[in-house]
Amino acid sequence: MFDDGLTVVSKRDDPNYSQVSGHIPTEMTKKFKIACTMRGVSHSDGLEQAIAIWLAQDNDSSSLAKDKENE
Repeated sequence: MFDDGLTVVSKRDDPNYSQVSGHIPTEMTKKFKIACTMRGVSHSDGLEQAIAIWLAQDNDSSSLAKDKENE
């Protein structure tokens, strides 16, 4: 038995995390769950990765639009 003084806190109990929910098409849900399983990641981690990529792309698009406005 390990007693290293560390306490495991779930994301649900971690104040640095918030829950996000919504409705997506059933077929997309199936593909998402399969992709997470194939990659060996939880649905929570898969969603976090997908949103991070989406936000990065959105930021890139916003930067390009602002650059065009300044020309």
